[in-house]
Amino acid sequence: MLAKYFKPSLLKKIAARAGTPVYVYSAPVFLKQVRAYKKAFKTADPLFCYAMKANSSRGLCALAAREGWGADVVSGGELYRALRAGFKPERVIFSGVGKTPEELEYALKAGVLFVNAESFEEVRALEQAAARLGVRAPLSLRINPDVDPRTHKFISTGKSGSKFGVSFEEAQRIYMYAAESRHLKPVGAHFHIGSQVHSAGPYALAAGRLAAFILKLASRGVNLKYADVGGGWGVKEGGEMAAPAALARAVCGVFQGTGLKLILEPGRSVAAPAGVLLTRVLYRKSAGPKNYIVADAAMNDLVRPALYGAKHPVSLAGPGRGPMKTYDIVGPVCESGDFLAEGVRLREPAQGQLLLVYSAGAYGFSMSSQYNSRPRAAEVLITGPASWRLIRRRETYKDLVAAEQ
Repeated sequence: MLAKYFKPSLLKKIAARAGTPVYVYSAPVFLKQVRAYKKAFKTADPLFCYAMKANSSRGLCALAAREGWGADVVSGGELYRALRAGFKPERVIFSGVGKTPEELEYALKAGVLFVNAESFEEVRALEQAAARLGVRAPLSLRINPDVDPRTHKFISTGKSGSKFGVSFEEAQRIYMYAAESRHLKPVGAHFHIGSQVHSAGPYALAAGRLAAFILKLASRGVNLKYADVGGGWGVKEGGEMAAPAALARAVCGVFQGTGLKLILEPGRSVAAPAGVLLTRVLYRKSAGPKNYIVADAAMNDLVRPALYGAKHPVSLAGPGRGPMKTYDIVGPVCESGDFLAEGVRLREPAQGQLLLVYSAGAYGFSMSSQYNSRPRAAEVLITGPASWRLIRRRETYKDLVAAEQ
């Protein structure tokens, strides 16, 4: 359980100074996951590109950059944030299914390692952007390997019919076209089968299909340099990341001896265990058979339970009172779907007591919003046993209207 990394005594000090709700991240936990990947894949020496969409906070991203990681970005905004956090542009890859012409030009001007294109029309748009700038665009294609990762349908991305990527047949046509273009330079091939994948089997299957395809391309005179196997390694809610040794065995053997540079894009598995959402009990109430805890955090702060049905473990910072009860933990947002957790067993908390929502380091703040005109939460980084710093201030009411005219 992650509780050992988030001591109630320190959290109470953070809440007193930073207020609630607040996202609290642990630098030691984040770095533990980063270094676990590096150790597991040591013999392959891959390029790790941290998936910015999981958590794009500069405080966390800078940790990955200092460890020598690159970044996987899916928008111009994420590219801007990646460069600001210290990622070297030549270690940044630009993915995403709907890049604009302006974003493509921005990526080329920045000097990213390559652009992961996802359709023939996008490849032509990239070609046009490169022509306007007078350069050759480094190109990779996201290929849909038609592999079922056996995960939630909203985070399964590698099966036939997905909006992501192209088929092997279309990819071959695109690579042959790109090889003849004066403004395109095919350098890589990529897949990403989904998120929360807890078995290495789907990776091995997809990697085998990708390797065979790359060899087929080489026989037709198109020689690639990079094989990108995406991210998505699973981590259970409330737990630490499973050792990625099985993942390393599954993919490294496939590409061994091919001369290809392996790329991985870890995101959630690194960031999720490193963060908790710290919230305060506002009220307690009963409604028929249900017991409710109304907290000051809501679905605008953490949408995963409402959106995906994610089950984040919750605990009290300090002892509760009386016997164990079953609670639904809800927030102030005016939606029936506004809940942080359902059916949680806790002793009754005191009004004003702190609650910890675990595994909130990924797709927590990055998916948060100002719905109901609620200012977004602050973010804090724990740097040592008793040390922490504010890495993003809490928004104010003025921030809600700052862009309005």
